[in-house]
Amino acid sequence: MTFFCIADKDSSLGFRLAGIETREALTRPEAEEALRLALATQDVGVILITTKVARFVKEQIEKRTYAQQMPLILEIPSRGETSKPYSAGDFLKRAIGIDI
Repeated sequence: MTFFCIADKDSSLGFRLAGIETREALTRPEAEEALRLALATQDVGVILITTKVARFVKEQIEKRTYAQQMPLILEIPSRGETSKPYSAGDFLKRAIGIDI
């Protein structure tokens, strides 16, 4: 299994340097197309999506999170954005829908 990243322009470079296949998305249609590509790629096990891009496809991400096990879709902070810290329980709830 591999990682696939969908990121805004500022965040994408770091993932590319780490060797993760990355698609930049600056608009809703670009985000939707990148998500379709990631979901269609057979060996992708984890899709990383930055918060700036996730705003475009939030509804699609939520539907898939509760409907399918694979691939796992994780929303990560965009470069330069601060986010409130999440507990391990909050992270699991957001990632896989389990409340502990």
